[in-house]
Amino acid sequence: MRRLAVSALLCLWAIPGVIAQGEQKVTWCSQSTDAPVVPFHQFVGAPEPTATTQSVARWAGWEIGERLSCTSTRDSLHAVMWHLPRVWTLALWNDADEKTKVVLVGDLPAGVYTVERLLLAENSRIIAIERRNGLCLSVGARINRIEWLGGHSGMILRFVERTQAAEGSLSALRRSVWQSKVPQGVLSRLSALLRETDSHWYQVRASLRRGDVRLAARGVHRMLFLASGMRVASSKYAGAEQVAAQAEKVIDALSELSSALMNIVASLRCDHERLAVEVVNAGTQVWTALRLVPEAGAEEAVVLAHVKPMEHAEASFRWTGEPSASAVTLSLLFNGGYARLKVSCSPAEDEKEE
Repeated sequence: MRRLAVSALLCLWAIPGVIAQGEQKVTWCSQSTDAPVVPFHQFVGAPEPTATTQSVARWAGWEIGERLSCTSTRDSLHAVMWHLPRVWTLALWNDADEKTKVVLVGDLPAGVYTVERLLLAENSRIIAIERRNGLCLSVGARINRIEWLGGHSGMILRFVERTQAAEGSLSALRRSVWQSKVPQGVLSRLSALLRETDSHWYQVRASLRRGDVRLAARGVHRMLFLASGMRVASSKYAGAEQVAAQAEKVIDALSELSSALMNIVASLRCDHERLAVEVVNAGTQVWTALRLVPEAGAEEAVVLAHVKPMEHAEASFRWTGEPSASAVTLSLLFNGGYARLKVSCSPAEDEKEE
């Protein structure tokens, strides 16, 4: 009996050691570093660059952004952190054979973030592209999250702040309206829509500072309808092409902000035959309609209806051309608003310009 008790105690003491071996920690901070970094294809263990590694490297801002200080508790767990304007990207690669639990700890400034995750297997093959739950921080905070990495596989996490992008697109829209050459009546109509949009934006920012996500989302949805009205009104007249183009960019920026506030979760998984898409309604709003439109190379769009909170919708597309790391545009319609976002590992146009 005594031997059994001693054995039990030894087993209990050994359990924390076993758990500690399977759990690793990655920490980053806002301090920049000049530490050398290898090319991205070497980071993921590929013998030479490929079209996929180059696309993912651009999406991650590899060697383009500012490199931040990032440490890992194990040599076989490689971690690199990059910072571009409004974007914080963490790249991880597990060089070990076993699956590893990774605790991620780091600081992010205040803002509303979309969290994007790309999973990589050996030979830099993309397993999935995912849009996770939105992240709303009224003040700067320390992020603490857990991820799992399989053996010889990697992950890229992108935290993209969306309020600054919306602010920048609204400023460009204001300039385009002031500089447009349209009849006085049209200019008055555009100016009125712009003033109402600015008023709602002021209320949205105030709601976010108070932490009232629901009220902020309602204001964003109203702004989407106003921006759509400006796009339609300006598209009918010569001299207002820039207004229509900037209104389209405002719609994209506000839709991304809306997707973070509404917790739209999406996942793309592709193989040699099909592209599988799963969308989860992780928010509180019923979606009256959901439209999925894949990029060229897959079949036509799919329209689904009445997706309740915590329900998910699935669709599968057969390739019509060469399989690729595809992109899918999601369009949502719900009571009082709509949203549109693109899930892809291609950098957005405004990010490439910066």
